[in-house]
Amino acid sequence: MNSAPQVVIIGAGIIGTTLAYDFAKRGARVTVLDKNEVAKGATSGSFAWITNQTKFRNADSLGEAGAQHYFNLHRLSHLRWRYLQSEIDGLPIRWSGCLQSAEPGTEEARELAAELDRRLRWGSPTYRVTAAEAREIEPGFEPGAETDIFYTPDEGMMSPVQLTSMMLDAAVAHGAQYSAHDAYQGFVKTAGGYEIKSRSGSRAADFLIFAGGIANPELVEGTGLKAPLIHSTGSVVHLAPLPRIFDSVILGAHVHAIQRVDGRVVIAKHFSGSPVGDPSTPDPEELVRVAARVLPGLKDAVVEKVTETRRVIPADGLPVVSRSEELPGVLSVTTNAGISLAAGLSQFITTELLDGVTVNLLDPYRSQRFADQVRR
Repeated sequence: MNSAPQVVIIGAGIIGTTLAYDFAKRGARVTVLDKNEVAKGATSGSFAWITNQTKFRNADSLGEAGAQHYFNLHRLSHLRWRYLQSEIDGLPIRWSGCLQSAEPGTEEARELAAELDRRLRWGSPTYRVTAAEAREIEPGFEPGAETDIFYTPDEGMMSPVQLTSMMLDAAVAHGAQYSAHDAYQGFVKTAGGYEIKSRSGSRAADFLIFAGGIANPELVEGTGLKAPLIHSTGSVVHLAPLPRIFDSVILGAHVHAIQRVDGRVVIAKHFSGSPVGDPSTPDPEELVRVAARVLPGLKDAVVEKVTETRRVIPADGLPVVSRSEELPGVLSVTTNAGISLAAGLSQFITTELLDGVTVNLLDPYRSQRFADQVRR
């Protein structure tokens, strides 16, 4: 009789599939349910920068200690991504560094200086470079007037849809089951755990994890795992595959750009570090022209598609890991930083549920913090 715990994960995005891999590798019997197909939600429209940034979306009230903890959470998760690369052959992550630039004397330059100061104090290998040094690091980059530049060598990017599919395949190779087009319909508590209902029928579970991204607020209705969430939109222009033009993540004052492992380039106006709600969907042809000023190799690039992805962002910008005493085997995880944090959050959640311990690193991100704020 198989006594391995049964785990049902709702959502086959980057967090859900990474959780599936970690649980299956630990011997759990895992089922992933998704109402669509793998990586069809926010993951597919992600800019996919694996970042150490210190200025976090809608989290300016964090304070120094809170921001540093979140920064360290990112760096721990990056280490876990590197470990997963050693386990899963061909995982499409490239650690090619990041160049951030601004024109001297501007507000963007002042923000960069403040971020650089934080990074240096918190132990990041980031350092300031001249325009000439930036061109040596990244020959495809032409900063022009944006000569306030710093470089972070240990950041990178991924091809998110390909990576998510590979994480799911690796989970299935360890025994996980994947049920696409199988919408979650609810659950009931039983004497031994939970009965999960979906379009395909019912299944027993010891643990139920909601990793449904934009759908999480609806999915967790009735569980008591609520947290203040804000709806936001992220717009990304995807270019048709090109020969290798640049390797680094390029974050200029007017455009952000990444060339992925498959040669596709994604560009955005200002994808990260901005208030909740990115700029409206850009004119793609105009954004290509802007991008070509700092990356001349994009001059004749062809727009393949534009994605405008709805996301849910916790009200204070931080991840939310929700559990309750009434439903000890049910957990919800929501974050707008899944690209950077999925590997770390997945490990911590797997440890907490399978080993029955409290992972202290998750404490600042538990939903209880919102109730504590109300009481104060």
